[in-house]
Amino acid sequence: MPSIVLGTAHLMDSPNGKMQFEPELTFRQTELALKAGLRSFDTAHIYRSQSPLGQVLGHWLRMGELEKRSDVWITSKVFHPYASAAFEISHMPSLPTMTPEDVQLRTKEFFEKSLLELNLGYVDLMLLHWPGEQNKGTMETNRKLRLAAWTVLEECYHRGWCRAIGVANFSVDHLEQLEEDGANIRPHVNQIEASIEVQYTDIREYCKSKNIVLQAHSPIRGISNESSKSIKELGEKYGKDNGQIAMRYLIQHGYTIAVLTKKYDRMISNTKLFDFELSQEEMNTLDSFNRDDGGWGLPKPHEIP
Repeated sequence: MPSIVLGTAHLMDSPNGKMQFEPELTFRQTELALKAGLRSFDTAHIYRSQSPLGQVLGHWLRMGELEKRSDVWITSKVFHPYASAAFEISHMPSLPTMTPEDVQLRTKEFFEKSLLELNLGYVDLMLLHWPGEQNKGTMETNRKLRLAAWTVLEECYHRGWCRAIGVANFSVDHLEQLEEDGANIRPHVNQIEASIEVQYTDIREYCKSKNIVLQAHSPIRGISNESSKSIKELGEKYGKDNGQIAMRYLIQHGYTIAVLTKKYDRMISNTKLFDFELSQEEMNTLDSFNRDDGGWGLPKPHEIP
């Protein structure tokens, strides 16, 4: 899996002030990314960016600018509970009341729709987007439903519809319960929010011990004034911008990274993370900015039963 993956979750303010996805931004973003040499993309059924991503990839394959399917890495996600910015047909708004059989049918439906929208025979990685419902779900219910969804991913993996399967926003408890409840395949990846000020060290160390690849989403969001001074000083020392310092920090902690940008120059700079290295003392300084209230408002893995 590439170290850097381009995110396509274009969650924006609509004209009436409500948050909603704007998948049309994915057309130009994908075109610019491919011209910049990027070959890895992160999408999800709920983002509605799969179809525009698939259309641009299809054009590049048709014109021979991409020689073969394996030239690109595509990650997608299914199994998302209620979200106010989403269409009902793109997530599971009634998840707490669904049976495991309902979840299996819907997860498989979303998986198949993902392949149809992307116009691909397989995705490289499919994730369970969330471990369950935060507010209305109980541990018992969520536990049964995420296992039901996981069995679908295992089936699709065996059918060759994906090269790897994983989870997103899972805590240590969620991962352990999945294995205890009979999962036949341990998740290959756990994608969680991580940045200089959001470090779930227990999840990080657990995943390392189990050979589960960690991927950080939202790697440069939520940086406060407290940490920005140190980040800027390091940037001046190494000739890097704040985003490069923040992502290099995550790379040295063992993460791969999913980062969203629509700007061509940022796409280029996001790949220039491997020509310098932060010292252990510098890593320790950045570690000190970890905050329990860090992040930008998404549910924390431990908050979901």
